[in-house]
Amino acid sequence: MTIHFIIPGDIDTPTGGYRYDRAILDEWRKAGIAHELISLEGAFPFPTHSDVEECIAKVNTLSGARSIVVDGLAGGASAKLMEALSYQAPLTALIHHPLCLENGLSVAEAIRLKGEEQKGLAHTSQVITTSKATAKTVHDLFGYPQNRIRTVLPGVERGPISQPSADKPVRLICIGSVIERKGHRDLIAALRNLTELGWVLDCYGATEFDPSLYRELTSMVEAAELTTRIRFHGAVGAEELEAAYGNADVFVLASHYEGYGMAYAEAIVRGLPVLGTTAGAIPDTVPEACGILIEPGNQKALEGALQTMIEEPETRKIFHEAAVKHEPDFPSWTTSARDFAEHMSRV
Repeated sequence: MTIHFIIPGDIDTPTGGYRYDRAILDEWRKAGIAHELISLEGAFPFPTHSDVEECIAKVNTLSGARSIVVDGLAGGASAKLMEALSYQAPLTALIHHPLCLENGLSVAEAIRLKGEEQKGLAHTSQVITTSKATAKTVHDLFGYPQNRIRTVLPGVERGPISQPSADKPVRLICIGSVIERKGHRDLIAALRNLTELGWVLDCYGATEFDPSLYRELTSMVEAAELTTRIRFHGAVGAEELEAAYGNADVFVLASHYEGYGMAYAEAIVRGLPVLGTTAGAIPDTVPEACGILIEPGNQKALEGALQTMIEEPETRKIFHEAAVKHEPDFPSWTTSARDFAEHMSRV
């Protein structure tokens, strides 16, 4: 008997959610935990009627499932799909963050997604979230019973500890897919007003999810004549990303919402000072001593925090030392995958 793990699309999609899924499955494979990955095709999170029917036909052919977990990007989009899955085995919804809270949705789209996710959750035995903040949101937003919500934090891959530097320019690093929620526009707008300071910014993360936003951002950079100081590298491999962390002085990500914020955690375990926001689960992920968190969308506060990070090497050193101290607080992927499997075994 196996755990069937259902996702929409390609497991190698370069986002934090898919990375979480990949890491859990990789650890299960190493531990010999029987599982099967099922990838569904369709225009998720807004599948057509035909998409849903084809997905249901596919999952109805499954056999031998001890339990089923469905990623929220698929499950949250179709209550009908969740109902079909629940007939086969105890069903777990994995929620990174509710779909209806994604930035850039129209009011109608948000209402539709909230309704689908709420109806779909009625067919589940439990929910697993990736942060305590998301667990609270699931309870508050959907009225889902608290005693059936579990939290499995993302594991954090360790890397070499960064060494604080007083050199200029200060090397800022931003890691996150180019989508509205990640706040790249706010970051560029703030840096545009700080050109007299010594800094460079390197952005890593997929640029294909919102082409119009990416064009807008590159136009902002060009109009401000900052093409030599702000660079978009797109999604890169693990080795290049590790080198980017190692060459950075400050991690900055002005997110408008995070269900957990893996990039923040990865920066902390590498000793990087963090500049983030108070949105979603970020305050739970980033210890207060490890950096500066400002209100999302507060341009003045963001400019002030950037100026502090750029101009004050002693402040960066204090945040670095705190990050090194807090490194043991973050779980490994082995621990997270084990906890996830234990929750699946109990349904």
